[in-house]
Amino acid sequence: MKILLVAVNAKYIHSCPAVYSLKAYADEYKKTDTEIEIAEYTINDRYGDDLSDIIKREADVVAFSTYIWNVDRVLKLISDIRKIRGNNVKIWVGGPESTYAPEKFLVRAEENVNHNNQFETNIEKMADVCILGEGEQIFTELADSTPESLYTIKGLALPSEDGVRYTENAPIVEMNKIPFLYNNLSLFDNRIIYYESSRGCPFNCAYCLSSIDRKVRFRNIDIVKKELQFFLDNEVRQVKFVDRTFNCNHRHAGEIWKYICENDNGITNFHFEIEAALITDEEIEYLKTFRPGLIQMEIGIQSTNEETLKQVNRKSEIDKIEYVVGKIREGNNINLHLDLIAGLPYEDMEIFRTSFNRVYKMRSDQFQLGFLKVLKGTEIQKKCEEFGIISSADSPYQVLTTKWMSYSELVELEHMSDMIEAFYNSRFFIRSLPYIEQLFESPFEMYKKLAEYYIRKGYHIRQPSAQKRYDIMRDFVSEQDTFNVQLKNAIENYIAFDKALHFNKSRHMEHTETFKFPDGEKTYYFNYRNRNPVNGEAMHHEI
Repeated sequence: MKILLVAVNAKYIHSCPAVYSLKAYADEYKKTDTEIEIAEYTINDRYGDDLSDIIKREADVVAFSTYIWNVDRVLKLISDIRKIRGNNVKIWVGGPESTYAPEKFLVRAEENVNHNNQFETNIEKMADVCILGEGEQIFTELADSTPESLYTIKGLALPSEDGVRYTENAPIVEMNKIPFLYNNLSLFDNRIIYYESSRGCPFNCAYCLSSIDRKVRFRNIDIVKKELQFFLDNEVRQVKFVDRTFNCNHRHAGEIWKYICENDNGITNFHFEIEAALITDEEIEYLKTFRPGLIQMEIGIQSTNEETLKQVNRKSEIDKIEYVVGKIREGNNINLHLDLIAGLPYEDMEIFRTSFNRVYKMRSDQFQLGFLKVLKGTEIQKKCEEFGIISSADSPYQVLTTKWMSYSELVELEHMSDMIEAFYNSRFFIRSLPYIEQLFESPFEMYKKLAEYYIRKGYHIRQPSAQKRYDIMRDFVSEQDTFNVQLKNAIENYIAFDKALHFNKSRHMEHTETFKFPDGEKTYYFNYRNRNPVNGEAMHHEI
């Protein structure tokens, strides 16, 4: 039997550790000679090319890993594969989307017009099996299964005359039994490596699927160190830990941080999602000794409103988070990424403005304004009626309106989010933004007016180049009413300085340029051969 494991990624630079973990585990523990292949595509590929590639591989089983970013594409592929190959192929699905809505993948009702011009409903067979939850052991048993043994396998949803039939719940996977996924690094050239040293999450955030399974368990630290050394020896550019709360166990996190610091190869970068309120002063001081660019950290703040945090089962520890972010920033060596979520309960536009301004003023390297996704199986999905939350029926199930925030307000925030990506997260305006903000009541008001300006000028339709954004910002600033001519002149020069830090306007890799700042005229030397690993600026100094 031949099984084709299919991953449909959001972008080429992404990889899908799920399919590699399924294959590695099955290759290690399966009892039959079943052949397993992996095929990776993206949602941006030409659909017909992906479909024809899957068909020509002539697998006996096609298995898909399903997520919010690929579910529509996967459903279409399943439908067309079934039409082309009929019952000559078995289709298996797994992943978060099929775990919490298996009925959507097993059968589908299609309305067609018959020869009498009347609508008729046809029930279309889709997948044969849904794997529920962690898939390594279940997939391995499926690879060894016969039609007679199928119903004895735990952790499955299967089609039945009454809709969906479930087998017993499967036990969680022993993490130390999962083989290493990346022995062949040639498959991951120019792509992000995803790595997990733990599974589960100790927290119970109402909007997150990780809150459903709170059984936190860790991969043996000696195994982790050995695998990290493999990445270091092979000079992998970035390793992104997918642990839901990396530092929930101080000893585990500390040993990993110590290992990568002591074995730093000067190239590899490690990304962690952490809970800032858990980090200690001792850990922060140690992290300050790391090479600039060795690690980056993502911190999900989501809101600063106490009632909102209470309703989504998060502790209100904003003061501690502000303190931790400030202390980490003192080291100027770690790229910090902070997140907010718009559309949460008990947060209207005014309250969200307060959250925005408070988090923005923490001055992280990346500031993501995201939007609530009402994921199937989460607690917040069960409370949508109570909170007046209406979300899109299609993936990624983004919030459309709540009891506290209208659709038009959420659209306004989406346009502001685009401005944050273009002008803040690009890191192209690090020096000038603090001065530009002084023209406005608050950072929130600045991005609101910048979004309005972008729409008025049509830039939201024809996306300007990175260098063009400097001209756009100059024009935007020139429109603002102010009697402070000195401030506007300073902004003009700081915008020019920011541009020089990122874009070389000469044909040489080094040049000098003079700027008129409020405290006097200054000349800088820029070296574009060397750049700051944290913010991407050209190395420079005053002369």
